[in-house]
Amino acid sequence: MVKKDKNDNINSMPKNIKKTKLRKIINIIEYTIILLIIFVNAILVIKSVKNPNKTPDLFGKKAFIIVSGSMIPTIQIGDVVVIQDSNKASTGEIIAFRRDTNVIVHRVIKEMDVNGKTMYQTQGDNNNTADLELVDMQNIEGVYITKIPWIGNVLMFLYNNLAFVVVVIVLILIVKYFFD
Repeated sequence: MVKKDKNDNINSMPKNIKKTKLRKIINIIEYTIILLIIFVNAILVIKSVKNPNKTPDLFGKKAFIIVSGSMIPTIQIGDVVVIQDSNKASTGEIIAFRRDTNVIVHRVIKEMDVNGKTMYQTQGDNNNTADLELVDMQNIEGVYITKIPWIGNVLMFLYNNLAFVVVVIVLILIVKYFFD
């Protein structure tokens, strides 16, 4: 039988206490993130149920992934654009608007009055001609604020279920390896 020194227990306790405190802090952070995600999603679901013809916003902001090259060089394929919720625009501004089930991001090249309604002529920066259909104020999702380059490519990659599962498993393994 190995005889333990009184100091062995004392020296090992701080490690256990530190590990327990670290685990509690990590748990609090995890739960806070999860609750924040649930809260944001609940807001978006409620807004989309209340107004199914508009993209739900969060604090007046909306985000869209660009999937076509019509706005190159200003906006690239795979960029995420941030839009300020609005139904008005000025000539020269980039807007996001709804056409059927699609959201299109183009520049306003002309504002006009058609039968007492304000309508907008739009065109992609990379397109040779203006869009054939005019945009009604009612169909405007908002006005362009900024873009986040290439993050849309990552998000589109994660939309693939297999890629998403692989990423989640790798993240879980990393967390388990470093914190357990």
